[in-house]
Amino acid sequence: MMKRNEAGKMEEEKKTDNRPRHAPPKGHDTRNQELLYDPDVNTSTHAEQARTLASKMSTASLCTMSVDPSGFPYGSFVTYVIHEGNPIFLISALAEHTKNLIKSSKASLLIAEAGEGNPLALGRVTLVGECTKMPEHEREAAKEAFLAKHESAAFYVDFKDFSFFRLEVEAIRYIGGFGRMSWVEEEMWFDAEPDPLAPFSMDIITHMNEDHSDALVLYCKTMSKATETTEAVMTGIDRYGFEMSATTELGPRPIRLAFENEVTDSDEARKELVKMVKQARELMGNQE
Repeated sequence: MMKRNEAGKMEEEKKTDNRPRHAPPKGHDTRNQELLYDPDVNTSTHAEQARTLASKMSTASLCTMSVDPSGFPYGSFVTYVIHEGNPIFLISALAEHTKNLIKSSKASLLIAEAGEGNPLALGRVTLVGECTKMPEHEREAAKEAFLAKHESAAFYVDFKDFSFFRLEVEAIRYIGGFGRMSWVEEEMWFDAEPDPLAPFSMDIITHMNEDHSDALVLYCKTMSKATETTEAVMTGIDRYGFEMSATTELGPRPIRLAFENEVTDSDEARKELVKMVKQARELMGNQE
């Protein structure tokens, strides 16, 4: 069976499934651990998912090494923009994290996905590296990139005490939800591109959940092993396919289905979803 690797290429996958699993308590129904969709379904790499999440969000938690009290991790709320793969910050010399960075450039940035439901089921990425003040000759490029993401920063961007800092990414930890996590290779992070469907994803998800919940149930019943699905909500969508949370007799279960063709905008996604509804109805008719 072919599978997309971290570089985005297709490779032969070994049959053994060695993915990490949470160990259920003794006597727990192990059917809750069973995957109800094709494990070989086409999906984006963790590098692509991490870059997409980091590019989509605009606020995060910056962790620096505290000067006072000395030696403790210090977390603070910051705005940022991803520029050429590295986060850029516009921060004041008066801020504690700036004082910390001047003393020690070691830092990490936690970017968490916003959304409803269990927050631990949502994506997050931690970027680790050296965070230093950007040289003056790079200021204009940094300013242009930052203001494109944060228009309100135009008010204080030229204040004397504000400077641009850049976190040079050296390590990347991605968590896409329960059981989906990995250390992303640095090269893969910089080579990956944000998903082109990301700007449209929330509107598509809202539309499907509010107006086509019956279609989501149909997808689960006919295109996955969740044949007894009673309710379903779309939780994510990307260029390769979409994810749902299906309500079953064993509780909510994740379902991933792939598009026949990659999509880049909402119109292409709509056509694929409509095509899949027609296929699901045919499958349901054949089962009756």
